[in-house]
Amino acid sequence: MRVHDLTIPIVDGVDWYGETDCPPVSLRPVGGIAEQGWVSHHLALMVLNGTTYAETAAHLYPDAPTLDQLPPERLLARAHVIALRPAGQELPAPDGDLPDFAPDRDALLIASGWESHLHAPDYYPASPYFSPALQAWLLRHRPALLGGDMPSFDPPQDAAMPFLREYFRAGGTIVCPLVGLQPLAGRQVTLCVAPLRLFGASAAPARVLAW
Repeated sequence: MRVHDLTIPIVDGVDWYGETDCPPVSLRPVGGIAEQGWVSHHLALMVLNGTTYAETAAHLYPDAPTLDQLPPERLLARAHVIALRPAGQELPAPDGDLPDFAPDRDALLIASGWESHLHAPDYYPASPYFSPALQAWLLRHRPALLGGDMPSFDPPQDAAMPFLREYFRAGGTIVCPLVGLQPLAGRQVTLCVAPLRLFGASAAPARVLAW
């Protein structure tokens, strides 16, 4: 069995947003084999910056369950992987419905090809985002987990995040941005999302695997 790792590695200095409240990733060694006989690492990051993360509705709704409260079975699902190519920055809706999709149980992963821009200056500001037609399609299908290889589902400049508000209100969880989706496009896979269990946090870095 081949296991596909869909996770963006955490790298020192990465900064997708360039905002004062979203500091760059800091990853540095602590100790050393020659001096102390051991080595470890110190990590500091904003949980949505520089790596793949999982996130619940608590990001926008204070009374929603936080990520550490999510039942672990919600993080393992059958996932449908679809390929969508943006027209400009907007991702279109698929031509038809997914006939065997199980609403509120199955996951949906969208491969747009945007991982080719990973860590480039335009990675976040020029990210593909969901067109109104795709938003309606997704809200109709109601995936329990929704992921993609883009860092923003709403237009990056839209601080209101209207799609995320609707999707989170319906009880969904997101996992993004991902890498390595294109070889899986058109397939159904088993998806395993393993976020850090940060107490009281709406989101956390996650290792994401598919097979």
